[in-house]
Amino acid sequence: MKIWVNHKALPFLFIFLLIGFTSCDSFKKLQDPNKPTSPTNKDAEKDSELDEIQGKRVYNPETGNYEVVTDVTGDLDTINWSEATPEEIIVPPITSDATQNGEGTVFDENTEKLNSYNLVLALPFLADKYDAAENKIDRRSVPALNFYEGAKMAFDVLSGEGVNLEVSVLDTRASEGSTIQLTNSYEAQTAHLIIGTFRNSTGRAMAGFAKKNSTPFVSPIYPHQNLTADNPFFIQLNPSEKTHAEAIMQHAKARFQPDQIVIFGRNNSQEQRLMQYYLQAHYAMEGSTMVDSIEFVTIDEETMPVDDFDFAPYMNELSTTAFIIASSSQSFVYSMLRNLDLKKEDNSIVVYGQPRWKDFTQIGYQLYETMNVHITSDAYLNPDDFDVQSFKEGFYNKFGMPPTTEAFKGYDTVLFFGRMLHEFGTGFKSKLDQNAKDGLHTRFDIQRAVTGDLQSVEGPDLNKFDQFMNKHLNILEFTGYQFRKAD
Repeated sequence: MKIWVNHKALPFLFIFLLIGFTSCDSFKKLQDPNKPTSPTNKDAEKDSELDEIQGKRVYNPETGNYEVVTDVTGDLDTINWSEATPEEIIVPPITSDATQNGEGTVFDENTEKLNSYNLVLALPFLADKYDAAENKIDRRSVPALNFYEGAKMAFDVLSGEGVNLEVSVLDTRASEGSTIQLTNSYEAQTAHLIIGTFRNSTGRAMAGFAKKNSTPFVSPIYPHQNLTADNPFFIQLNPSEKTHAEAIMQHAKARFQPDQIVIFGRNNSQEQRLMQYYLQAHYAMEGSTMVDSIEFVTIDEETMPVDDFDFAPYMNELSTTAFIIASSSQSFVYSMLRNLDLKKEDNSIVVYGQPRWKDFTQIGYQLYETMNVHITSDAYLNPDDFDVQSFKEGFYNKFGMPPTTEAFKGYDTVLFFGRMLHEFGTGFKSKLDQNAKDGLHTRFDIQRAVTGDLQSVEGPDLNKFDQFMNKHLNILEFTGYQFRKAD
């Protein structure tokens, strides 16, 4: 069985983008874990949807060390690939705790079982930003390239399982306009499944097309919030901001009383919205608004800098205090953690934060450790897991570099949905909430989600929902100078 990959929608130069691509300035030195450097406001407040790529720590099985990598190496060939022999590639299967469907399976009445399925990968390769003179790609395209290399690993597995796919690789250029143009292409119009786009704006454009054309669209990266409504063809893998808030509150309330929990945020719309999500989650878990309140504190940095803020009234001297910081601003988070550390004295503290904290580069690890930092994350790679180690080895054999988180996501996403297509046909989405499965970086627990106006519908009605969403999230605790899954 073969998987045909078509790159014709990309500029011809994209085929050669990664050949011999190395650059010294693409590697970022690891910070000293004991040196908490203060970030500047200018650097920390950058919050575009496609930020400059920071160096990431990845494990190199050849050296046994963690290295900071932003580059991607290896060929992106034009049709089929077989860069490594089966003996060189070690790829673990996705395991399932769901019963496999056999005789008597009831399929979606609109499903169609085909000999081959058309899959589109629409990713922000930014090939138009390639600097031919310097032989450099735009650094913002690195996550897409890593995701694609992980997908290639999955294609090898699916091909061996007899899954026939015709794969078209399209470049969204991280642009809403370019994405809309791509939806008019033959590849998009004939797709049975579309995976990709890493931005909110491009995701919205593709979700609109998916709804209009009844084409399942999987968004694997961005944690969209109310991106679309009444759209059963939109499948979101990174849970929404509200779902992250619910997971944090559930974890905190299972361990602390309401008077032990304090939520901090600044007086801007984004953080105030997140604070409201925490409040809603608190009331929902209690089943009433007539319950003990949780302390909410809004900090106005213009009138009261964090350095001058008095944290003493919010410290519980008899037990642990759980501080939830509703911010993803690196400079503000650093100020909060540093001042809590200075002023906590002998009080016990646990701090809950946001997913982006794990990518901060200017806050010392010692501060995370001292503050008992916990965050939510859609992805967790257990370094001691045999299957994770096997994938790292197989990826390194194939591409000559360690895999990033995006590579794991590309592998898991394509493998999961490729198998769903093969088993259930074009109407596979009706089976998503019945087939929870474990991947390497996450668990696929995809459920029907109501996010907008449909929340007012009285009574349960599984046929009325806004989208599909993966509900699985990990609570990670910073311990031993790294994030590990919390108990």
